[in-house]
Amino acid sequence: MTAPILDLPRRSSSGPPPPPSLTGVPSSDRHTRDGRTVINRAEMCRTFGVSESAAERWWRGRDRNGHPPVAHQEGRRMWWDEDALRVFVAEHDSEPDEVTVDGRALLSRAALARRLNMREQTLTDLYHRRADNGHPEPVHRQGRRLYWDPEAVESWDAARQGAQRATLTQVDRSGDPEELLDMREAAQVLGYRGPQTITSYRSRNPGYFPDPDEPGELRWRRRTLWEFADRRSRPGRAGHDRSAPR
Repeated sequence: MTAPILDLPRRSSSGPPPPPSLTGVPSSDRHTRDGRTVINRAEMCRTFGVSESAAERWWRGRDRNGHPPVAHQEGRRMWWDEDALRVFVAEHDSEPDEVTVDGRALLSRAALARRLNMREQTLTDLYHRRADNGHPEPVHRQGRRLYWDPEAVESWDAARQGAQRATLTQVDRSGDPEELLDMREAAQVLGYRGPQTITSYRSRNPGYFPDPDEPGELRWRRRTLWEFADRRSRPGRAGHDRSAPR
């Protein structure tokens, strides 16, 4: 009887080995495995107060600046050792998120995004379209980093939200807040044309539409839908913490 041939993975004779595969690592921003914490880029920015643009710039220049190697990878998603990143950021982040100029406190885009509870990329996109939406101009530059008057940006954002709110669909506020609704009924409560709107939100903008209160059945409580409706005037904002209990 011929022994079966095992198809073993081949290792290249040249070049660095691939990032280690940590079996069982969930697709989350932060995870502890074998006594070490690995974090992705989003968690790096939150933990160390680093802007997304700086994190991306450091990674592109990793051959020159000593950026820590990838500790784990799933497809295109990457995680790094948190302790190694902490040392690296302390050595390279020389541009602060807040500066004082002529007695006035100014904030970087990353700091503004956290203050407004907005994704930094969303704020970047709005700034690039400032000729159309009136985003305030920066009032100071330090190195590669721009700084804004936070009060001016907050006033602009409040006016922008008000304009968006006027275009929203009408919400049905009747019924038992604890009643569970399927996707079609949820769409009716939110004034959408049909359940395909919810399907689109869930697939194209993860974290924007709330997770189901009964995931297996894809059903939401009226209360959950009303809470979403109260904050949906801010599309592109960071969603709720998926791990938080309801």
